Amino acid sequence: MTKNKIKDVACRQLADKGYERATLASIAKEVGIKTPSIYAFFKGKEDLFMAVYKDLLEDQFLYIKQSLSNMENAPIKDLLYQMAKDVCNYHLSQPGKTAAYMRLAFFPTNNLNDDVKKVFYDMEAFHYEILLRIFSQGVKQSIIRDQPVDDLIVSFLCLMDGIFLELFYYEEDKFKKRFEQIWNIYWNGICNE
Repeated sequence: MTKNKIKDVACRQLADKGYERATLASIAKEVGIKTPSIYAFFKGKEDLFMAVYKDLLEDQFLYIKQSLSNMENAPIKDLLYQMAKDVCNYHLSQPGKTAAYMRLAFFPTNNLNDDVKKVFYDMEAFHYEILLRIFSQGVKQSIIRDQPVDDLIVSFLCLMDGIFLELFYYEEDKFKKRFEQIWNIYWNGICNE
């Protein structure tokens, strides 16, 4: 319980203050423990924030995975649309977690940069497996134009990255409209119609 509370407070402080200003002392104070108690759970500040980062990525992945599991027999277009939409819905519904994620993903400190990238690549591999199945099936059924599946996966991951950045710049209503515009152009570019 205390370990999770430490991570929750660290996540919130990361979102509000950034990595440099979110200190172990301020986290411990908010949790209601002494600073050395954090070391019972984490090796140090870097270890704590990497645990937070992993949790953020896993939480997002589980959200998407759960949504897609409810659509097992849905058409390919619907699966891809839902996966992209789930990323948006997750981040719109979790502004604090999204702010913390952005701080670590886009502005990691030098001592965390390599670790952040490694965790991101590992999590992207999970998305890759889901997309491999969807795109392979789509090409096989001639729903998606016959092109290398790896190219299709990379294009979709880039689409999701771009959509994520749109979340940062636009209010929700404008973002949702832009999402639909982006999605329609993307789908028309890969479908076999």
